[in-house]
Formats: sequence, C-alpha cells, structure tokens
Amino acid sequence: MLDHDLVLKSDELFLVGASDGRGEGASGLYGRDTRYLDRCEARLNGVPLRTLSARLLGPARAIVVDANGAFPVPGPGGADNVVLPLSVSVEQHIQLSAELEIRFVVRNFSGQPLPLTLSLDLSADFRDLFEIRGFPRSPRTGRYSVSAPAPDEIIFRYANHAGASTMMTVAFSQDAAQTRMHPSGQAHDGEPEALLPGLDEPVADVSLPLPPSATVRFATTLAGGAAWELTMTITPVPAAGDPFSAATGPRDREVPRAATVTTDHPGFNRVLHRAAADLAMLQTSFPEGALPAAGIPWFVAPFGRDSLIVGLQTLHLAPARAAGTLRVLASMQGERVDPFREEEPGKILHEVRYGEMARLGEIPHTPYYGSVDATPLFILLFAETVAWTGDEALYAALLPNVERALTWIEQCGDRDGDGLVEYQTQTADGVRIVHQGWKDSHDSLHHPDGRPAATGEIALVEVQGYVFAAYRRLADVAATMGNPGWAAHLRDRAEAVRRTVEETFWLDPLGFYAQALDSDKAPVAAISSNVGHLLYAGLPTPERAAMVASRLQRPDLDSGWGVRTLSATMPSYNPMSYHNGSVWPHDNSLIAAGLRAYGHAAGANRIASALVAAAETDPLTRLPELYCGFARADEAARLAPVAYPVSCSPQAWAAAASQLLVRSMLGLRVDEAAGAPRVEPAFPPWLNEVTIHDLDLLGHRCSLAVRRDGDGYAVESDGPILPLAGRSTE
Repeated sequence: MLDHDLVLKSDELFLVGASDGRGEGASGLYGRDTRYLDRCEARLNGVPLRTLSARLLGPARAIVVDANGAFPVPGPGGADNVVLPLSVSVEQHIQLSAELEIRFVVRNFSGQPLPLTLSLDLSADFRDLFEIRGFPRSPRTGRYSVSAPAPDEIIFRYANHAGASTMMTVAFSQDAAQTRMHPSGQAHDGEPEALLPGLDEPVADVSLPLPPSATVRFATTLAGGAAWELTMTITPVPAAGDPFSAATGPRDREVPRAATVTTDHPGFNRVLHRAAADLAMLQTSFPEGALPAAGIPWFVAPFGRDSLIVGLQTLHLAPARAAGTLRVLASMQGERVDPFREEEPGKILHEVRYGEMARLGEIPHTPYYGSVDATPLFILLFAETVAWTGDEALYAALLPNVERALTWIEQCGDRDGDGLVEYQTQTADGVRIVHQGWKDSHDSLHHPDGRPAATGEIALVEVQGYVFAAYRRLADVAATMGNPGWAAHLRDRAEAVRRTVEETFWLDPLGFYAQALDSDKAPVAAISSNVGHLLYAGLPTPERAAMVASRLQRPDLDSGWGVRTLSATMPSYNPMSYHNGSVWPHDNSLIAAGLRAYGHAAGANRIASALVAAAETDPLTRLPELYCGFARADEAARLAPVAYPVSCSPQAWAAAASQLLVRSMLGLRVDEAAGAPRVEPAFPPWLNEVTIHDLDLLGHRCSLAVRRDGDGYAVESDGPILPLAGRSTE
C-alpha cells in the first residue's frame, strides 16, 4: 500500500506513499512528527501484487487497484496449475480520519474456484520525523515489542529510555488464519523459516537496523466471479500524558470558510480548485488552535513564517484562516531569553515539533524561535486582517501581543541599534538554523565574488521591508481605531526604516538593492529575488521600484517559469539548488503583488502566466514548494519546469500563490481613506472574467464579478466594493 505515490491527510494524521521526490524512506503513516506505520505490503498466495492504478478521491480518500502475479494452485492428480497474471483483482479502499482504514476487496475473474491467501506484512518503527529527514541523533536506548492478543488484532509498541510508551494497534474485521512476528523486521511471506509464533514481549533493542514486524494471513476459497472483503483499521496511540503528543481521541478540525473563485480560463480554474483543496487539507488543529501546516511530509506543524505568509496571500478569500493563525502564534509568543531555543520576549516562533526528539530535548523545537522575519510578519498580518475585516474584537484581543512584538523589533531584533533588524548566525549543527530568513539553508547568502556571508549579525533586505510594512499598515489601522497619536508615531518609525534601507541597501551602479548587510555592514551585493519583497512591502520610491521591476525581468533572473531565487550571473548560482537559483511560487506571488502595486501590471502578469503554466504541467495541477531554475528556453525545461527532488507537495504557500495572483490581477485592496475595498483590474491576455463568491469584506458577505469590457473592465458586486474610478486597463 505504501509503494504508491499517495498523499492523504486528515487533520494531524497523514499518509505518505513512496516517492523519489520525498527522500529515501519517507513513506509511512505519521502523527505529530512520529511515524507509526512504516511498511504495509500485500501479497496474494505469496506473490507480490501488480499495481494497475492509484487514484486520490479526496484529501483523505484513495483507491488502489492491484492484480495478481502468476501463482500455482493444486490441480488434479497432485500436479499444480498456474493461475495467470491479471486473473484476480485486489482493491484497496483507503480512508484516513483519526485512524487509517483500508478495505480490501478481492475479486476472482479466473472463471474457476481458487484457494486464496491474502498476506499483509506490517511494521511500525515509531521514528521521529527529524531522524527520518537525516538530522543527527545519538543511538536510542528504548525497546520495541509486538504482540497478537487476539486473532483479529496486532499491537506494536515502543518505549523510549524515559519511559514514554507509544503504540499502534491493528484491528481486522475477521480473524486471521495465521499471525507471526519477526524480530528483525526482515522476514516476509515466502520465508517461513524466519517466522516466530505468538510473541508477546520485547523482541529487540531499538538500535537494531529495523524494528520488529508481523505477517498476518487470511485464507478463503473464492468461486469464479465472487468477491471477498477484509477491513484493516490502524490506530496510532500516542504516549499517555505526553504534552507534545497527539490527542488520543478525534478532534473537530477547524476548516475556515473561504470564498470561491471561478474564471473563464479552464486551466486556471483547475489550478485554483487544487489550491483551495490543498489549503483545506493542510489546515490542522493543534492544542493551541488551528492554522495551515506548511507542507507534507516534512512540515505538518505550526510554522510561523509560512503560516503568516499564507495568511497574507489568502486574506481576501479566508480572513478567518488568518485570524486563527494569529491566535495560535500569539499563544506561543516568546516570554523569556532562552539561547538554546533562541527565544526572546515578544518573538514569534519559527516552528513547533512534538516528536520524541523534541520531547527528549534533542532539538529546540518546543517551540524553536530561530526566525528573524516571523515577528514583523505577525504584525503585518494582524494589521491587514483587521483592515480587511474591521474586527474590533480581534484588534483588542491581540493588541498586547502586537505591542510585545514591536518591542522585540526595536530591542532584541535591532541587535546593534542601527534601526535594522538582524539575526545572529548560528553554527551549522544540523539542528538550529544558520540563516534565519525565508531562504534558510546554510548556503543561501554569498557575496558576488562567491564568498559566503555566514558569520556574525546579518540584516536581510526583505526583513526590513516586512518591518516597514508592519509599521505602515499598523499605523493605518491605529488611525481607524481612533488612536491618531500612535498612528503618527508608527508612520515615523516606518519612514525611518525606509530611509535607512534606501541609504544602506541601494546599489546605485546596479540599480538594485543588496540581498543583505553582513556583520561589517557591507552590502551583500548578490542579485536575488529577495528584493522583490520590498515591492510587496511598498518601501522603494517609484523610481527605484521601476528599476527593480526592470531588473527582475532580465533573463538571468526570469527563467520563463518564474523569477529565480538568484541571478544566473552569480558564482553561487545553481538551478538545482534549494535557494541559489531555484524558482519558488510563493516568492514569485509576492513579487507579482509588489509589481502590481507599483503599477507594473505587465511584469506581474508575466509571472502569473508562468506560474499558471507551470501548475498546468502537473498531473494534479498543483504548484510544488519549488522547482529547478532551468530556463524555459532550454530544451530540458521547455515543456515543464524541472522538478526539485525533495519538494513538499502539497505545500501551503505554494498553493496560496495562485490565490494571491487573483488578488493582484483584480487590484483588490482596502482603501483606508474611503473605508471600503476597491478594485483596479489588469488581467493577463488569456483571462477575461473573474468571479468571487462569498467574499468576507468588512463584515459583509458579498460577491464580486469582473470582466473585460472594451478597453477596460466592468465590475459588479452586491457588497461595499467601490466602483472603478475610471476604466482600468493594462
């Protein structure tokens, strides 16, 4: 079952099938950073099944259709007959909820009665997801056990050295003909000499290469044309009383109500439908509340930066999602100084983990605060959400958290008092993050001569943009909420950040901004996509924004499938790298939004067209986390972007990219001066109509329809959207 490329998720529980794109050995059933089921292999009469199809039916449902390989059956006179391949089908109806249910349906099409044995090889390794990802770890000293207390049940257990015991129960709808355990996990059907009967005590130290496994067999004689069914239910049972383990019972999953978008372009509709489905799938309930998990398989966890950016990308369609994200992150805001976790008062977390390595203190993710941009993004999303919804209760409830976040920016965040927010680079220890912006790989920051900027205090250009935007948008909200004095102070702070960035990051000979300032305050003059986020933040002057817009569209940055993370002219450029030449859809969506805000609609629509075309090449019309930056003009990437090998899919801010593109095309924003939303459309050539149903605008539910009308656009709405000031054109 796990040898198929399936990804299913139901709240905190998710199932990942085998895929070269997700790293070696990543398949399995996971809950809260623990892998429970790591192997589930079905055989018919001892012969592996042959897959015919594997199809998703929804975020938590799939069906796999297999067929038999050739196998012998007893014939007249003691001679064996051979049953030909494709004579017996085996359907696996897979359903994920608070448990994993697989209903096997075996159908005999051979035209003769057949004695059939369905065998299942099962294993549970209870490994921490960080360990599976390859993070360094000392050998564990816990113990595994496996037992069969009844003919229709198997129980796998793991107890770590601290005494926390985790289980996985496997229940069947009928009694098994035979259940056997294997201490090494190596044996399978067809190797009876390795089987051990009825074991019900620890069988191996956890340091063995593989955990124990079990083989369970079900026998039937099936007439020609007949069918036989078996249901297997797998239930993860977390450690009792463990504050970082999953809830033992099902919990109502919070899926925020979201507006729906349709257009006159069928391909774009499929992309948007997939994005909406993926975002609903990734919405995850945690003890503190619900927010969109960052991506499957590696990031089903509260994730500060990613969830906040998703909130910004999708605010116009799902403001309740943004509000939920803010509440969850506010509940875990930094309280004290903790160097191991990089916690500081007022700081917004980077990531929370709940697996064994977090519980035992082997990693600092309880929570981990190693992110320099989550705190200003928290303030920015707060301001945008209040501006969009007019939610005075949300404003009052979270204002203390926002004030503490502002204090962090001005004190702990500005480490040297120069008016910029910096982070202290960390030693590459495999656990804590060296570079703490969104390009958080250890090698994501190089000078143009190839020297790494990997020590000391670093000020990233996009982070200063987020700080500027946070001050400016919060000032607008403060004025609306009746605090003009504070609004004026916040605007002064925003302008101070703007002046400092313009004076220290601008590279006049290049007509571009530096990617960062290093520990000596020298510009890291790499030509990178980070600068596009300044446009999203609204920081540059119109003149400099025009130069940036032009530079972003040159072929060394624009791959044809989107803007690369790093210019192909840089020595550290590599189109197959994670952050040094790849293309990230979320990055491009923010750049496109910035271009559109400055009036560069053609550049924004060029990016939108590239991303939609890239998504249409995917079998599920899904934008992945990233793809390689090979030029679209090259033969290797002409028909589709080249896949990145370990890209998360689905991934939240990649899914949300298409939704932000819609807002950019519509020019949809809240006009604070008028106290109402406004549209200023500029569609790409392939798009003529966009309709949004069930928008939540300033407390009103309404619809919006925009269509081309001659050389401009016609707008219809039953809500508070302001009419066009004139005829908007490209």
